[in-house]
Amino acid sequence: MRPVHKELFLIFHGRFPGEKAAAVFAAKNAEAFADAGVSVTFLAPRRLGRSRNTPAEFYGVKNNFKVVYLPTIDLLFLPFFKRLAFAASYIVFSKMVLLYLLFFAKKDAVVYSNEALPLLFASLRFPNTVYEVHDFPRNTRFYKTLFRRVRFAVVTNRWKQGRIAELFDVPAERLFYEPNAVDVESFSGAGNGVLLRKSYDIPEETFLIGYAGSLRTMDMEKGVGTLFSAMKLLGPDFKALIIGGSKEDADYYKRMASGMGIERKLIFTGWVKHSSVPQYLKMCDVLISPFPKNDHYNFYMSPMKIFEYMASGVPIVASDLNSIREIIDDASAFLVEPENAEALAEGINRAVTDRTESRRRAVRALEIAGDHTWKKRTERIIGRLSTL
Repeated sequence: MRPVHKELFLIFHGRFPGEKAAAVFAAKNAEAFADAGVSVTFLAPRRLGRSRNTPAEFYGVKNNFKVVYLPTIDLLFLPFFKRLAFAASYIVFSKMVLLYLLFFAKKDAVVYSNEALPLLFASLRFPNTVYEVHDFPRNTRFYKTLFRRVRFAVVTNRWKQGRIAELFDVPAERLFYEPNAVDVESFSGAGNGVLLRKSYDIPEETFLIGYAGSLRTMDMEKGVGTLFSAMKLLGPDFKALIIGGSKEDADYYKRMASGMGIERKLIFTGWVKHSSVPQYLKMCDVLISPFPKNDHYNFYMSPMKIFEYMASGVPIVASDLNSIREIIDDASAFLVEPENAEALAEGINRAVTDRTESRRRAVRALEIAGDHTWKKRTERIIGRLSTL
């Protein structure tokens, strides 16, 4: 086997550091590659509103990769021109990425990203380009060209792998399946959340339902409304802890909760540091992921929250979707019908009352998480890179 390439440029177009899951994923990806001995340069746009903290301070990752901020046009604060502003930022950033690589990267360096346009530009000069497919690509000439030019693509779920092979005529050996990952060790040292629970004045006898992550994504609901409807069906000894989410989304759902008369059964934490998430999850009695059923959630995603839930050792109640069943099943979680508040409430009730079964499934979920650590994920991808 040829030695792995030691120089990797990871491209991310979002606000960095930032609160969104995509930015967390990118930071953990960079950290994991650097941990494996690869020299990582992280290329991000110099956008407005990004935190002035370092990734190490913001996410709790190691300070083991270099971050370079490239110029772009950032007009995304203009509410009426978001599409045009995004396109301008994306095109300028993509060109700046290519310019930077031409000056500072060796020709055999690996250029790695889930950002399609800068990756296509980079492939014009750098042959070792790797496309990590998160959202499902549109059936256009652009993506057909991209799949022809990259060395291989990392695909985060099986459905996408098969559909991309069929739709874009990509040979199987150029599609590498690897779902998302989790830092299991950060959960093992997080304690049981008792002190944090006390800080929120949550009585011991309260059944605490945890939901972590953004409340909406790409303007799509993520099932929080279904959770609220389920809370109306659950008794007064149940409370829901909403961990994360933007202030705008939190305010929206607080108004919804008030209109439903359940505001006293909810606790909104606001954004918390990613390094604190394990402790928040472990203070809960059950963790939920009530995704609705649409193409994005059913087929395209590989949600980080599910991997973090598994690593917490807390019982999981989740929507029964194809993308979820690729990760967990009835032996490792309580899967319920999507968009069905009664089914969600029943799943939560069973998870907190049938302790023996809940423990058995949580242990199985933790075992699965052990095969999806960032270290193991990166080792498998590096093994594929070594064949370039």
